[in-house]
Amino acid sequence: MAASEKPSIPFLRFPMKPFVKYWALAGLLVPVAIMMVGRLQGGVFEWPYLAVALWPSWIMAGAIDAFEDPPLSSILIILTISIGLNVFLYSAVGALAWWFFGLFERKQ
Repeated sequence: MAASEKPSIPFLRFPMKPFVKYWALAGLLVPVAIMMVGRLQGGVFEWPYLAVALWPSWIMAGAIDAFEDPPLSSILIILTISIGLNVFLYSAVGALAWWFFGLFERKQ
């Protein structure tokens, strides 16, 4: 492999700027961190307003608590949709920020 060739990672080869990829990664890691901290705090996240601010689609995951004993498949599907929606929202914010900062770079 030549020095100029970079090894490619297949799942990171979608056409986005690296800035937006980092936002998407943050959109994935924030819900995971909130769930982990919630587990360490005894199953309930003690700062619900912070959770809603950082994970706007958290309300979908909170809907699982409306059922007394939901099946594992329902929990996994709802959490996957909720986290995926959060990744999409963070990516959209990252794309808007990238576009906004690009406006200033073009004017100079």
